[in-house]
Amino acid sequence: MKKLILPLASAMFFSCASSDPVQQWPSAGGPNSSYEVTDTKHDAPKNFSVSDGTNIKWTMDLPEAGQSGIAIHGNKAFLTIIEPVTKENYVKTGSNIRGLCIDLSSRKILWQCKLTGKVKANYLYGFSDSTTPTPVTDGKNVWFFNASGQIACYTTKGEKVWERNWDPIEKLDGVKFPFNKQYEPIISGNLIINVEPYYEKDGERTYGWNYLFAFNKLTGEKVWVSEGALTHYNTPFLSKTAEGKDAILIGRGGHHRVPEAPRGYSMIDAQTGKSIWEYEADAGMCLYQSSWNDKYAIWMTYDGIIHLLDSKTGKLIKKISITENVDAEIYDKKQRKLIQHKDFNITKSVGITIFPAWFSTMLIDDKLYFMCFGPERYGPVKKAGPINAFARVDLKTNKVEYVQFPTSLVDNKKTWLENIPASTINNRDLDIAGDKRSKRDGWSWVFNGNPICVNNKIYYTLQNGRVYVIDAKAEKFDQTALLSISDLGEAGQTWSLNTPSFANGKLYHRTLKQLICIEEDKK
Repeated sequence: MKKLILPLASAMFFSCASSDPVQQWPSAGGPNSSYEVTDTKHDAPKNFSVSDGTNIKWTMDLPEAGQSGIAIHGNKAFLTIIEPVTKENYVKTGSNIRGLCIDLSSRKILWQCKLTGKVKANYLYGFSDSTTPTPVTDGKNVWFFNASGQIACYTTKGEKVWERNWDPIEKLDGVKFPFNKQYEPIISGNLIINVEPYYEKDGERTYGWNYLFAFNKLTGEKVWVSEGALTHYNTPFLSKTAEGKDAILIGRGGHHRVPEAPRGYSMIDAQTGKSIWEYEADAGMCLYQSSWNDKYAIWMTYDGIIHLLDSKTGKLIKKISITENVDAEIYDKKQRKLIQHKDFNITKSVGITIFPAWFSTMLIDDKLYFMCFGPERYGPVKKAGPINAFARVDLKTNKVEYVQFPTSLVDNKKTWLENIPASTINNRDLDIAGDKRSKRDGWSWVFNGNPICVNNKIYYTLQNGRVYVIDAKAEKFDQTALLSISDLGEAGQTWSLNTPSFANGKLYHRTLKQLICIEEDKK
């Protein structure tokens, strides 16, 4: 990934230019859309705790739950929530949401708007809901997205500029698709880019498939539809080509018979929608952010192989095994200690399946990080492991390291393999989850929020509100790489499914109940 050096970087590096970019997190991926920033004047805490107040500047109760990330410009934050659930209006599904503008100084809601949708989703669904897409802002306007079928543009003062209604795919050719919308909207220059189905039967695109749709950000006028299609599972990834141009990597392939084909990637020119290159994969699915930088693009699979592509051409550089000749630290329950493994086949020796957790990939320079899913009764993850583990892949040397971390780490006391479920109780003491999988801990078969990296610290947030903070520059990927197991609330009492943000020298996060400001306590 290309790092954005803050605050010295030129405003031309990103479309939402400002004289002081350190005050911005304009979209899900941050100031340069890579989910990674380097700030030369501020740092984010390596540990924090809402449960005991460590490095928590403030918390603010939200009117209701939501899954979007938090777009920030200056002193304003933008996010989305579902319609408030009360005893009088006790429902667990819906299609309408609200966009909020919050003043970060007063912690007050300055204004809010309603976005209507057509397709109902389970509230707090562990695989996304209507609120999943993160708003985007350029400081003058903000664009809210309802995954159930609406985009709305407002000035940052709350005046409506335009809105667009669209119909998400529910069923196509007899196939019923679950509500799994994991894409994130993108801003590039004067364009706002969304993922929508193509409903024209004109032969230019395939009817019913999902594509990138680009709109004039000020008028809502459609500018282009991408040549390549993508599934709604995929998180499109905006970055810079070697020539410095905006391009978006999108993917096809997924569960529930998604129709978009062929399985693999398309690199899309962000200004024209034209395909720069295509890559057809022989395995894998695109339930990941399509991570790439000016050198590499990463295609993940479930069969223990990573495809490393040349991001300039889309050509396969090599395939890297993530099961053979790996190093690992794995906790042995019987011996109650970590066992060191060196240069071994982790699948054959331990009897597990490596299943890279969905939407967990972080590409930082020549290293790839991902989280591992644990066992589940579904498909390829029946014997998944290592449990509670992360991995680091050196893309130059092919070295793969796994490390199993404790579930809790308090005063150097480690707790291993503890089950900490997520709580789906809202601020009115109502259980609003429409699906039982929303109560999981985040270690298997769920769409956790995408991680971010601030000053070489990676923040992985689980559904249960635990945040694993990992040192991306650790010389060896072992227990010393774990900086903290932070929390967004008390164990078993918290729920979170969004990407955090970093701006103004502070981390901003959210849970089902609260917006949270995290800052190093310098006392």
